[in-house]
Amino acid sequence: MWASVDTDNNVTKVYTRPTAITYGDVNYPSNVMSSWSNTELATIGVYPVVTDSSNYEDPNYYINTDETFTYYDSVSVGGTTYTDTVVGAYGTATPKPLNDTTDDDGNNVPGLKSQAITTQQNQAYGLLQPSDWYVVRKSENGTAIPTDWDNWRESIRTTYQSQVTMINACTTVPELQALYLYTGDPATRPLPEFPPSPDQTS
Repeated sequence: MWASVDTDNNVTKVYTRPTAITYGDVNYPSNVMSSWSNTELATIGVYPVVTDSSNYEDPNYYINTDETFTYYDSVSVGGTTYTDTVVGAYGTATPKPLNDTTDDDGNNVPGLKSQAITTQQNQAYGLLQPSDWYVVRKSENGTAIPTDWDNWRESIRTTYQSQVTMINACTTVPELQALYLYTGDPATRPLPEFPPSPDQTS
């Protein structure tokens, strides 16, 4: 990524890919951005862009600001010092609503907890659906559900209820994020995982 900087050190344009530019009365082809050195690019007011993601948060949980671009003679980003560089930085991210809200038209807008519960509910439904025929068969002719499948189906429902309880107990966005954070070896997360079906464990 590159940026054009004027004589007052204001960033005037950002390029996400090599782009043909005009500097003064000269037109330069797009390949100068990838083939010229940083020193050569500086002679036509073009500088490399370094992204500072220190304020950037997971967009599943936060609303990030737009990236702002600033030229620096010297700057440290992520422990590395850069000279004659444009830095793209983010402002402080805003947590998305944890609980349901109501929009200006009176419609319910699901918060992060409701969205998370819906996701787990859909996963549970998708896991149970292929073996629903056992339940239908039992209701139609009384054939018992195999014990291993009956126990597994109940474990899916129990796990889902545990997930809902843990999600609803969260009072902050970081708490909700932490439920999905895998750590250790083997990696596990605080939010219970759905157990494998009998045909996956046999």
